[in-house]
Amino acid sequence: MWKMSRVRRIVLLIISIFSTMFLSGCWDMKTFEDTGFILQLGLELDDNGDLLYSVTMPVVEEEIDEKVEILYTTADLLREGRDKLRNTSGKRIEGGKTQQIHFSRELAEKGLGEILDVYMRSSENPLLANITVVEGSPLEMYQISLNYEDKTRVAFYVTNLIDDARKRTSTSETRVYDYMIMQKSKTIDPTAVHIRYDKEGIEITGTALFNGDKMVGSLDSVQSGLLHALMGNRINFSYFYRETDQHTFQTGKSGIALGLKNVKRKIKFDLSGDIPKISIDLKITSSLSEYDTMHQLDDPKSKKQIEEKVAESIKKDCEEILAYLQKIGSDPIGFAEIARSKYNSFYKSVEWKKIYPDIEFSVDVKLSIVTQGAIN
Repeated sequence: MWKMSRVRRIVLLIISIFSTMFLSGCWDMKTFEDTGFILQLGLELDDNGDLLYSVTMPVVEEEIDEKVEILYTTADLLREGRDKLRNTSGKRIEGGKTQQIHFSRELAEKGLGEILDVYMRSSENPLLANITVVEGSPLEMYQISLNYEDKTRVAFYVTNLIDDARKRTSTSETRVYDYMIMQKSKTIDPTAVHIRYDKEGIEITGTALFNGDKMVGSLDSVQSGLLHALMGNRINFSYFYRETDQHTFQTGKSGIALGLKNVKRKIKFDLSGDIPKISIDLKITSSLSEYDTMHQLDDPKSKKQIEEKVAESIKKDCEEILAYLQKIGSDPIGFAEIARSKYNSFYKSVEWKKIYPDIEFSVDVKLSIVTQGAIN
């Protein structure tokens, strides 16, 4: 009997020891009410040229009317900025739920690489956060957004805007991990969501373009859709065609609106000369959204003529986009990556950044109007 009780005590002691070793306790428990979850991070330069670090966090306390808490400070490092904010917020600030990282255009033009490098250092950092460039001050955007009475919390409001714009291929999809991969590859330049704001609301204006880690230009929403087509990505956006000699009717309606739905892309390199020639073939299917009485699309001959005219217009727009990309030194389509992977010996024999502005591009577009809406 005594031996049995002794065995039980030994077994209980062993269980207790193993429990303390392998079962988690509550010593590092994080209480929801005592934690501030960063939903947005804003980075810009203040009047003195210092890095201004701002965040928005949801307010969950019932006795406080505001839905969003805004904190900001100046800091040379992101971690330093977060620790400074902890000294004033009264909460443990965590960044694992961050939806967006907003950079001012001024800061984006100076370069983002060194700033974003911190996100590769810790597993708690939000690699899925969207990268955006704001025309103006991210902090001012947060502060103005407090007066948007008909909007949700600004972080969710902007997330919905970005998601909708991406469905319409009106902007790019660049998250932290996308940006870091492209920056390290050195053969595909990253892009970012381009944003503007005012007292009425926030607008996704298109796509910010980069050369390396520096912003060098931008495209509007329709141009962004055409950029997706040149990339060979899925497309789903409205394209508007107007003839230069067309007169506006009494209704005020003039032109054709098409929904560009699908694209098949082929790229060919001609390396017979010192500078490569690159041809891009695009086959696009579309649906008719709206047109005026000048265009009789019920007639097959007239329909074919319109398809050819719109295809020529898209071709012209694409060639203008390519010329603009060459001018600013941005290659988001990844021509350098195609050259590196398919024509490696040639790629190694040239300095791609130097020859890129002189490459001769040609675009051929074939457009098919496959539906004309409910009356088809």
